[in-house]
Amino acid sequence: MKNRFLLAICLLLLSSGYAQKVDGGATELLQKVSAKYQAFTSMQFHYTLKVTRENKTLNTYQGDFAMKGSQYHTTYNGQTFFCDGKNIWNYQKSTNEVSIYEYDPEDDDNLMNPQRVLKGWDKHFRAKFIRDEFINNQSVSLVDLTPLRPQSYYRIRLFIQKSNNQILRIALYDKDNTVFTYYIEQFKSNVTLPDSYFVFDKTKYPGVEVNDMR
Repeated sequence: MKNRFLLAICLLLLSSGYAQKVDGGATELLQKVSAKYQAFTSMQFHYTLKVTRENKTLNTYQGDFAMKGSQYHTTYNGQTFFCDGKNIWNYQKSTNEVSIYEYDPEDDDNLMNPQRVLKGWDKHFRAKFIRDEFINNQSVSLVDLTPLRPQSYYRIRLFIQKSNNQILRIALYDKDNTVFTYYIEQFKSNVTLPDSYFVFDKTKYPGVEVNDMR
């Protein structure tokens, strides 16, 4: 689940390029979306994740995400991740413990490594424009991203608001027919976020158990 969440966030931010083998007008659209998000110095939003299979809702989760450069702070299902660009802290609320890892921007296996994925997503997917729809009285363009190499999922669908090129929703389709849909809410760009927001402060978590894995 953590990997899917990160992938969705990275696709939201997008890189400066565009996916290989694009067609149907996806190239121009993704370039516009990319330019929009690349211009942000920081961003912050709330999201709702709905997990469904065969049109039945299995679970619903709430979370928050903030990013500034290589730093990020995210909450998800009882966990909070802090990253200051050098270290990653994974705080587990249920057990009141935090694990610390070294942040390695070159580690492909690092699930909490947004900058790595941001640089290379266009090398791993082909994109296709699907159609325009009206959703909640808004004109929305649907673009599918298909992985060039086998993955546990077979498709990612982006829902892009036509009026401002903002991504409203991201749906990941697993091969077991489970769909993970992220609804982006309360989006804010260029917000003031102090560096301390991306660092775990154990004084705020009395009795926390620290597992330093560096």
